[in-house]
Amino acid sequence: MTNAEPTAGEKLEKFAFQFCKISTVAFICGRYTLPVAATLASVLYLTAYFKGKQDTRCFLRYPLLISAFWGVIGAIAWVFTINPALPQSILRSVGIGK
Repeated sequence: MTNAEPTAGEKLEKFAFQFCKISTVAFICGRYTLPVAATLASVLYLTAYFKGKQDTRCFLRYPLLISAFWGVIGAIAWVFTINPALPQSILRSVGIGK
């Protein structure tokens, strides 16, 4: 039983695996990737918090903070995905764009 330090290749593989998961979701969901992923992250972190998880490995650290952040991002992403003309109309209303 040794606690050997992971090799450089093992460290890179862990990082690559994260992008593999992201790519898989993007492949399956297409343009809905951000709203689906953000909504799921928000719901899952909120559920984890209510099941007793008080901290995470995420850089935001606290499940409620992470859930709130991804909840806002998810809501905005759903609005813009459902109504793709909205960003351009918002920019036009403030005098930017055509």
